[in-house]
Amino acid sequence: MTVTYFSKSSSIGPSSRYRVFQFLPQFQAEGIDCRVEPLFGETYFSILEVRSRALQTCLKIPYVLARFLKRLGTVLMLNRQDLVVIEGPLFPYAPPVVERVLRWLGQRVVVEMDDAIYLTHGHEAKIPALLKIATGVIVGNDRLAAYARQCSSYVSVVPTVVDTDRFVPLASQAATSPCHADEAITIVWMGLAYNLKYLHVLVPALRTLQSQYHVRLRVVCSHAPKLAGIDVEFRAWDFSREVTDLQDATIGVMPLEDTEWARGKCGLKLLQYLAVGLPAVASPVGVNSDIIVNGENGFFASTEDEWYERLHALCGRPHLRARMGAAGRRTVESRYSLALWGPRLADVYRAFAAGKPNQATPHPAQSPVSSHRHSTRAR
Repeated sequence: MTVTYFSKSSSIGPSSRYRVFQFLPQFQAEGIDCRVEPLFGETYFSILEVRSRALQTCLKIPYVLARFLKRLGTVLMLNRQDLVVIEGPLFPYAPPVVERVLRWLGQRVVVEMDDAIYLTHGHEAKIPALLKIATGVIVGNDRLAAYARQCSSYVSVVPTVVDTDRFVPLASQAATSPCHADEAITIVWMGLAYNLKYLHVLVPALRTLQSQYHVRLRVVCSHAPKLAGIDVEFRAWDFSREVTDLQDATIGVMPLEDTEWARGKCGLKLLQYLAVGLPAVASPVGVNSDIIVNGENGFFASTEDEWYERLHALCGRPHLRARMGAAGRRTVESRYSLALWGPRLADVYRAFAAGKPNQATPHPAQSPVSSHRHSTRAR
């Protein structure tokens, strides 16, 4: 089976890395020849780091035009494929003309979304049109599926997952040792720079905790945050350290605002925390509410007071951290692991390629993400 996947970026981009690149060995084992054609590469992300908005624009325009032309050439030279998968639109902000041509030529085109891109400027009308053109749609959670089903009858929910052979806990005795006031407690947040704004809800809790424990906030990102009065340990994100920067932390956090955009997120950082055995505190927004069972594998926090209470409980109770961390690891292994979803995504591809999209998602009773309170299911 041949698949061409038009990704948003090279493997440096977290969305593309976790939605396709990590699956390539799995696809090969399943007999699927998947060729990935990224739109943007490392240069694009370097341009985004330029502080001067004017200079950034001057660099971005020719780069984007060059990449658009390269992608157009790739599409024009595309041989008949069993399946063509597009991560979002082929050409952001441009009308879906090329996608229509691909369908007219008889290609089976599947659109994949792991964010509520339909809310972004310039995509409000384009995404519905694109979904109606497509053979089918793959989305990362039920919120996105509910939207996609307004435009397509063939929607498959495949959650974002992590490689549990790569994201593993560190064996440590510290988790069960008595808690001392001078014990170093590292609260970690990993993410993209435009999500740093979510950290501000933690500031009052962190200030209070710093007066009670030896607490620091580790931020793994491309930019350091500006959080007055907070002991911040900044680490520039690096793929080679992506796992180790989490493994030696104490608690993972994922604050979000309760917005329609946030409800469409797929909870990647939360899954990364749980996979390495960290207890996590998260906002009960979107898929977070499916991943966390409050008080069992993590805590929910909505207000500044709740953030303090939940973090204080974990800072002062190492046995609770150990219990929740172990439960979180089990959650990822049983419901959100690459080992489970690799063959399932291969089946999704095969079903769409065979023109049998109603078979494109595992039956709810068999799905590893099904539970008494988990809503990611296929119909």
